[in-house]
Amino acid sequence: MSLQKKLLVVALASVMPMASVYAQSAADLQKDIAALKAQLQALQQKVDALTSQPVPPALTQQITRMEQKQELAEDVLEKSGLKGMKFKGVIEAAYAYDSTSGAHTVAARDGVGAGSNAMLELTKETEDGDGVNWTLRLTPGGPSLVQEATVSVGVAPGMRIFGGLMPDFQGYEAYFAHQNLLVSHHALYDFAGPTSYSGLGMTQQLNKELAVKWIVGNIDGSTDTGTAVGGALKPSVGLAYRFDWTLSEYSTLGFSGAHAASTRSFDVVAVDGGFSRGDWQFNGQVTVGQLKGGAYAGGDANWSGLSGLVGYKLTPRLQLLARADYLENRKNGGGTYVYNYLNNPLDALGTGATAGTGLGPELDSAGVIVDPTVGANLTRLSLGTNYLLNATTQWKTEVRVDQSSGYNFTDEGGAPKREKTSIGTSLVVSF
Repeated sequence: MSLQKKLLVVALASVMPMASVYAQSAADLQKDIAALKAQLQALQQKVDALTSQPVPPALTQQITRMEQKQELAEDVLEKSGLKGMKFKGVIEAAYAYDSTSGAHTVAARDGVGAGSNAMLELTKETEDGDGVNWTLRLTPGGPSLVQEATVSVGVAPGMRIFGGLMPDFQGYEAYFAHQNLLVSHHALYDFAGPTSYSGLGMTQQLNKELAVKWIVGNIDGSTDTGTAVGGALKPSVGLAYRFDWTLSEYSTLGFSGAHAASTRSFDVVAVDGGFSRGDWQFNGQVTVGQLKGGAYAGGDANWSGLSGLVGYKLTPRLQLLARADYLENRKNGGGTYVYNYLNNPLDALGTGATAGTGLGPELDSAGVIVDPTVGANLTRLSLGTNYLLNATTQWKTEVRVDQSSGYNFTDEGGAPKREKTSIGTSLVVSF
């Protein structure tokens, strides 16, 4: 036998045991598959047997009664007007002290800042929010009992027409305590812009990133200080608007304004933004404005300011906060949107409009006006914490220092000072 034939026989002999093993493994696999098929068939027979059994009459009657009760409950809700109704509420128990008044107040104010210490909101939505929606928001203890009363109607996908009374929507800070990280508001919120609007407007989602809101009507009609006609004040009529851009999943940008030329002539424009990622949070705002005839020394009041907030979560529940504000108000002796001299051209610090704010004509250390055409600027620094006790409860603390460029504050005894220190803490519960 040749060498090549011998090698071929040896190779075949070495392969045969492997082929035998492979054949045995394939046979075992076929047996396992057959066993699984038998088990599946047995299970299917059991399922078919269960589904083929008639439902007991008692169970059928019970299901029918449950369906009837559900339909009856829905009918009762609809007839009573409660279908689509939602309730929200906020209450804040706050303590505040400031070096100007020397007063210790508990739950009398919204922490260090002005405002109500409770809120109740009722909303009603029809057609799962795509129809007519109503909102009524009450603020016991606030400047006005009704903070919002609006009705809106959907006219197209992402577009709604609304009318009624609604709060201002400028800036990065919200009105209510559960939406505001610190106890007080920043200086631009307090002094530099409108408070409310009443009229007719529209909201529209222009695309995935951009939304717009606008309203035409009275701007702060209930607190207007315009020209008296026939013994009554005529409310200002104007336009307010806001654009919101979603720049990314972490950042947003807003542009807003309010303008009027009837009764009062004013313009206020603000740009605000926010960035939040991980444990860090940043917010900022720039505001400029002017009010015709609203300055202390006569002429137009002009103001500009900026605010910035930084937050860091030391733990998932505890957030450390710092906020800095600056309000420039030197022109014509000072005057802002909130504190101006339309009605009292000779009003000075301590006798009316700007008492205790750090604004007004700049004063010297004796409390005397240095120059009636030069107003005081205001700087604020706030440090605080926000601790989340649970999903609906916050405990907040804050120390705030207000500093005027003049001696436009006083101590408890009435002596002129440049600064005012405020301390506040509050417990906020929302539902």
